[in-house]
Amino acid sequence: MRSSRPARTARSTGRDTRPLQGLTVFAAALLVLGASVLVGVPGEAAALGAERFVSSAPVSPGQPVSAVAAVAVSRPGPAAGPSSTGSSAARAALPPAPEQARAPYLAAVAAFTAQRRAETLSIGRATAGLDSAGLVLADSAGRVLDETSRTALADGIRALEAVVARAGTTVDQANQLVDSHRSSGSYFAASAEFVQATDRLRDSSGDALDLLTDDVTAAAQTVTDAVAAWQAEQDRLAAEEAARQAAAEAARLAAEAAAAAANAAGPRSANGGSSGGTSGSAGTIPAPASATFDKYVWTNGFQSEIDSCNGAVDVTGNYGVAVIAEHWSCGGSWFPGSGSVITLSGVRSGTYRVGGVAAVLNANTQGTQDVPRGYDLLYQTCINGSNSTMSFTVLTRVG
Repeated sequence: MRSSRPARTARSTGRDTRPLQGLTVFAAALLVLGASVLVGVPGEAAALGAERFVSSAPVSPGQPVSAVAAVAVSRPGPAAGPSSTGSSAARAALPPAPEQARAPYLAAVAAFTAQRRAETLSIGRATAGLDSAGLVLADSAGRVLDETSRTALADGIRALEAVVARAGTTVDQANQLVDSHRSSGSYFAASAEFVQATDRLRDSSGDALDLLTDDVTAAAQTVTDAVAAWQAEQDRLAAEEAARQAAAEAARLAAEAAAAAANAAGPRSANGGSSGGTSGSAGTIPAPASATFDKYVWTNGFQSEIDSCNGAVDVTGNYGVAVIAEHWSCGGSWFPGSGSVITLSGVRSGTYRVGGVAAVLNANTQGTQDVPRGYDLLYQTCINGSNSTMSFTVLTRVG
């Protein structure tokens, strides 16, 4: 009887202690997790601490671990993994601290700001160049000896305008990219967007924009030089015309002086020299008549009739002013100078005295409203065949 009591006691004790040990493990795991929440330890580390505590709890051979304790050591979330990874894996799974992300974020923002400023400056420089070149192109119309330089400038302006438009679109898109992904204050998450926006600006047409701006500026200077050359040619032609008229005036004055001298001499007689004496006849030297020039006005019309080169053309119907016209190579180059008397025949006839040049007009920039008025008749010709130097000579009717 005495020997059987301890055996029952031992079996009874074994059955009573197993639930108590499971409850102890479960309570300890809850304490670890609760403490970790209070002190702000990340869930991964808390789970690992609970796992280490449970694994260190004494378990009798063959005794199962409590199901509740097994739940405590399982780690939810994307960082979950086998317990063998340890605390280093838990630390690696955590997001970077703000101090670690701040430097890359600020560097990305600074790079984007600098690139955007450079692109904006290039756009501003190009826009100013376009404004200046446009004025040069407009002011040079009809004021160059040929259109080659103006055509090149116009092409350059169109190309630069297209590149400026694309560059502006790129800057707008880059701004929208960073504005829509700015950091909410959590670990500066927008660094990648700033880097992407900076790359987009670098890959844009910034270099092409600067090169095209330089090309357009150079083309505008070429047109400016061409205008200066045109003006020099106009000055030369005007001086040449003035010299021609001065020579004609000098010839007229010389003829008038000679006529006046002849008239002053009056009649003279010639006497014989023989002893028988014979009388000679007396004669009068007439004064020379003023030199005249004949000009045939063959028809009324305008450009096609002038191009026929058959003589002067009455273009009064086109100008609204009494004008006859002729190409420089068809008779204009040898039209008489100021003071000469000219006789017209054909569809317009009469005798006229040639006066000075009333105006030299540019057909590219001026119109019929600029043709001089208030004269009996005008003679028009293009000096050296250029329609930018249309000369209008005054003709005053004398007969």
